Amino acid sequence: MPELSAADGGPGVEPGPAGYDVTSPAAASDPAAASGVEEIVGGVAAPVTALPPDTDAPRVRRRTKLANSVRFRLTASVVLVVGVSLLGGGTLLTKWVEATLTNDLQSRNERVLTSMATILDSGSVPTELFSTPAELEGQLNDQMSTSFAGQAGDLEQVISTTYFYLDGTAFSQMKVRGVDSQGRLVLFGRVGPTLPDPDQAVESTRTVKTKWGDLTIHAVSPLSEIDRSVGALRAALWLGLPVLVLAAGAMTWVITSQALAPVAVMTRRVRELSSTNLDARVPVPPTEDEIALLAVTMNDMLDRLEKASVKQRQFVSDASHELRSPVASIRTQLETALRYPDDVDWPSIATTVLAEDDRLDHLVGNLLAMARLEEGRFGRRSDVDLDELVLAQRARMATVHLDLSGVSAGRVWGNSDELTSVVRNLLDNATRHCRERVAVTVREEGPWVVLTVSDDGSGVPIDEREQVFERFARLQESRERDSGGTGLGLSLTKRIVEHHGGRISVTDGPMGGACFVVSLPSANWTGAIDAEDPGESFESGEPAEEPGILG
Repeated sequence: MPELSAADGGPGVEPGPAGYDVTSPAAASDPAAASGVEEIVGGVAAPVTALPPDTDAPRVRRRTKLANSVRFRLTASVVLVVGVSLLGGGTLLTKWVEATLTNDLQSRNERVLTSMATILDSGSVPTELFSTPAELEGQLNDQMSTSFAGQAGDLEQVISTTYFYLDGTAFSQMKVRGVDSQGRLVLFGRVGPTLPDPDQAVESTRTVKTKWGDLTIHAVSPLSEIDRSVGALRAALWLGLPVLVLAAGAMTWVITSQALAPVAVMTRRVRELSSTNLDARVPVPPTEDEIALLAVTMNDMLDRLEKASVKQRQFVSDASHELRSPVASIRTQLETALRYPDDVDWPSIATTVLAEDDRLDHLVGNLLAMARLEEGRFGRRSDVDLDELVLAQRARMATVHLDLSGVSAGRVWGNSDELTSVVRNLLDNATRHCRERVAVTVREEGPWVVLTVSDDGSGVPIDEREQVFERFARLQESRERDSGGTGLGLSLTKRIVEHHGGRISVTDGPMGGACFVVSLPSANWTGAIDAEDPGESFESGEPAEEPGILG
């Protein structure tokens, strides 16, 4: 009952290399391949593998420049980001340290001025205020330090790093020696260096009201010590930050190299692939990360390419054999007739040649139709009455008893020529494998229009019912009984049905042979299409195995 398969015996045309040529090796003249120069692959230095020189065409080697490699770009990005971040952080750190030290110095001076203002406000003026540091040396006790400096700590350090002086209107009523031309009285005998510039010092003031008038106490601390501390910190940062940036770059370079090492291995393996070794696979790293997923995906792709290559080569071989058979038959008939022209029945020869030509035309037509379907080139679609297509084939079925009593109205949306090919292929297949009867039914079942073609032949074994829809498939029973099929009819029928949103299957028929069941979406159905099988029974009482629409 099934369609025919590829050649058993008999010569066939040996197909040339077909499939997907993943890559071809470098030319033998490539100096990089000859010298073993390292090539940057995904940011990883990979040795160039010289491939066999006997391949089809030289391959243009694609080199990845160092500046374009993932490793270099990632390392440069990390160095840039880390460098800018550390530079900004270092700048903020120095500003914060400088502000903190300045605020601490100003707070200390405020506390000292508060203590001194408290003493002056009590009406007493300690003589120590007018003593020089040399005179005060060894005389400063804890009580004096606490009273003068408050919570500032060591008074000697305060006096040595800060300028204290008095000014105000009270000096006009007081007879005080040591007041300079600006009306200032420098305390603690600071007659050495002049007071620092205002922009290079921190100044705090406190005003005290006395019976002679207002006195203002000034505390001026140079910023030189703070500048030295901040300068030391800045110098340490300028030395340390580049080291950190270089360390981050080196670490990124090493980690990226290790991470991309499997990519280099996969690249070398893929470069070695060609149409003759598509069974090779790239190694999958045990990291279970994105690179491992890439390797698995590439292997899946290579599986598909290998299967496609095998199918293509098999298809070329099968098609060559099927095309050679009618051509060889025509050639044999004509050569024989030309050798014995007087003894040949030329009308009989013409009939034979026309029959083989018709077979050849049918085979080429099926090949072209299948190519159009696989390329996605579909004909224009409209409402098609499936029952009319079946009834139109009645004249072609004169050699068998054709039962059309089960044909009723059934309208589908599709291409009339393609659906005619479906009906014709199923009827031709049933005619070749029946004993004497073929039955066809067409009926609507909910959202489906169901076409069945059954015969009284030997049927199709259960384990071979999927195989009959493969290209050039031919089962043993077909080889023994039939030589008229090409093995493309059922395969083409399956693809047409699927492109129309239906399904096709084969089951046991009511007459003991095979029954091909085609389910197509009905053009008259307005509701949602249920993907369940129609579930109707044939005359034998067994349910039909009719699948729903393709998702």
